[in-house]
Amino acid sequence: MTLLLTVVLIALVFEYINGFHDTANSIATVVSTKVLTPRQAIILAATFNLIGALAGTAVAKTISSGLVDAKFVTTSTVICALTGAIIWNLVTWWFGLPSSSSHALIGGLCGATFGSAHGQWGALIWSKAKEGVPWYKYDGLLYKVVLPMVVSPLMGFLVGLVLMSLLYLFLRNWKPKWVTTVFGKAQLCSAAYMGFSHGSNDAQKTMGIIALTLAAATGMGTFDHLPDWARFLYQPETSPAIYTAQTRLAELYLDGKGVPHDEAKAISLLERAANGKNTEAAARLGSLLLDRDQKVPALDWLRKAAKAGDPTAQTLLAGLLTEAGDVAGAASLRSAAATNVPANKFVFATPKLPGVPTNATERIPWLEAHATATGGYAQVLLGLAHAQGKGVPKDLERARELWTSAARLGIPEAHLNLGILMLQEGSDPARSALHFRSAAEAEGIKVWIKVVCALTMATGTAGGGWRIIRTMGQKMVKLQAVHGFAAETTAATVLMVAAQFGMPVSTTHAITTSIMGVGCAKRFSALNISVVKRILWAWVLTLPVTGGIGYGLMRIIQTFES
Repeated sequence: MTLLLTVVLIALVFEYINGFHDTANSIATVVSTKVLTPRQAIILAATFNLIGALAGTAVAKTISSGLVDAKFVTTSTVICALTGAIIWNLVTWWFGLPSSSSHALIGGLCGATFGSAHGQWGALIWSKAKEGVPWYKYDGLLYKVVLPMVVSPLMGFLVGLVLMSLLYLFLRNWKPKWVTTVFGKAQLCSAAYMGFSHGSNDAQKTMGIIALTLAAATGMGTFDHLPDWARFLYQPETSPAIYTAQTRLAELYLDGKGVPHDEAKAISLLERAANGKNTEAAARLGSLLLDRDQKVPALDWLRKAAKAGDPTAQTLLAGLLTEAGDVAGAASLRSAAATNVPANKFVFATPKLPGVPTNATERIPWLEAHATATGGYAQVLLGLAHAQGKGVPKDLERARELWTSAARLGIPEAHLNLGILMLQEGSDPARSALHFRSAAEAEGIKVWIKVVCALTMATGTAGGGWRIIRTMGQKMVKLQAVHGFAAETTAATVLMVAAQFGMPVSTTHAITTSIMGVGCAKRFSALNISVVKRILWAWVLTLPVTGGIGYGLMRIIQTFES
């Protein structure tokens, strides 16, 4: 428990120091153009950072998945990664250089994981195929870190240059007084836009680290003996049960059982579940969209569900292929559908629990011992044994008691199983809907983590962001309100568009190069080249330096452990 709390504390320290960098970046222009005072800008940034952070539901996976092999990541690895990022952030802050906190954390994580794996290069994932946008369908360091690290600064510079050039052309007959007045007000909107985009991107990195750490501890039973007031620390992993619950709840909305009929809510839930790779949800969503005559998205979901072996999707897709004249393709799909079994809506969820004996005679006593110690996942598994009569007499009431106890901890499998049990009995669809909703909303990061991280970042900005604000808004290029508007709008748009295509980019790189592009729109000599060189060196050195620190710290820990 002590080591776990140390990780959370260090993560919050990183978030506080991140405030020196990234949030300072988001308000540098609005402060330097004197549209807002530092205090007002901090309040604006904190507010829209919080709104942006709360707008998303998924864990920020840029750091937590697809970059390193998870089997080599331990609590010590996370501590070393965060420490390496903190050290580099403090060094660059001291010299007033804007550097990417995201890349600092990535570098620290890669270095610490490489050390944890005792120098095995396979611990670092360079490139890995994934499902996604056709032209951006890979995970790994090359596609998630290296390419965006080059593309986002170029986009920031070029878009900023073009936008500012267009503004010069549009405003050439305006009086300076009018330009200052209009864009002084417009910059309030662009600064809020920048804060929102930052909150919805970079602010979630530390949230993801904390959520994943708590999820790992929850799965290992670390929180089993906590008092009730501390149960908020329970963080179930995002599991298939969550997407199944979303699908079951969507069906209730479509049928109007236990909840009012609401097709829009049903479609929203099915989209979330289908994106979570729930095949049944993808098939149902495709069918609904087909009924609405939205053939293009319907085909996309039906193809995915058919490929995963859903017979409903295969049958519907076969009908569409017949209409299109593809008789052979339709026949193949109908043949496959005849051999596949439709999804069973009454299958109970089985959570993962490390250490459960596979031997039937040892399994039940082990589960009973752990369930008695208020182990939530053990209670779910023991309830499942009673519901199915495996190793113990079939006893649905005992299963209900165990799942109800586990549901109080917020475990999605417990809520899902209670909802399914009630549907089986046909007793209370309204209560089934409540349980399905509780499981469905377990996806992503808890609100308290988002709020704490967003507020910690805002406090960091108030505590020491002025050094970087001065570098970006005064030393690098002289800014006026119209320049600040163009730079903030450019950077925020780059971040939002990149996020839509699954390309994680650095807020620091986007806003800094946007300012450079805006400054160059009038003349290239407006840039202070010596300051730009120092910034570029900080960017180039971030990954290797933080990687080296993370690796070194991990090897030191291994030396003491041995």
